[in-house]
Amino acid sequence: MDPDALLRQHRKRLLASDRLVPLDWGRDSIKRILPHREPFLLLDRLTGIDFEEGLIAGTRTVPADDPVFAGHFPGSPVYPGCLEVEMVGQLGLCLHYFLENRSLEVPAEPRPLRVMATRILGAHYLAPVLPGQELILLAKKLEYDGFFATMIGQVVAGGKVACAAIGEVCFPD
Repeated sequence: MDPDALLRQHRKRLLASDRLVPLDWGRDSIKRILPHREPFLLLDRLTGIDFEEGLIAGTRTVPADDPVFAGHFPGSPVYPGCLEVEMVGQLGLCLHYFLENRSLEVPAEPRPLRVMATRILGAHYLAPVLPGQELILLAKKLEYDGFFATMIGQVVAGGKVACAAIGEVCFPD
């Protein structure tokens, strides 16, 4: 796998599937999958999944009043790139959950994944994410060996890729 080549390939071309099965899981359901909580839960909704392609879609509306904009950057607010990478990383964890369980269901009792980020293999920032923007998030599984998982993700703003990133995590259990 060549991360730079993959990122170059997906700077403009969306990760896509014509076989997305619709999902409609909101924040309460996402909290039953992920260990993240406010203010660091950066997903609003899971909207579709393709088990064959290992692809998931979700959404996030960046709050116009997010305190991060006060300092990044005063007078010209831009959502931080590291948080864009975190958004698609969280989406990738949701994808991992569904793929591992081979189910579209979310458990009634919370069983958040135990996970540790190990590295970001690369990220391209192509357009600013602004206060109040509605984003489409996409994540696709690249590799999983039973311990380490690698995924590519995109933040799409206004129909264009604003960020493409590849990251790796490990599942210690």
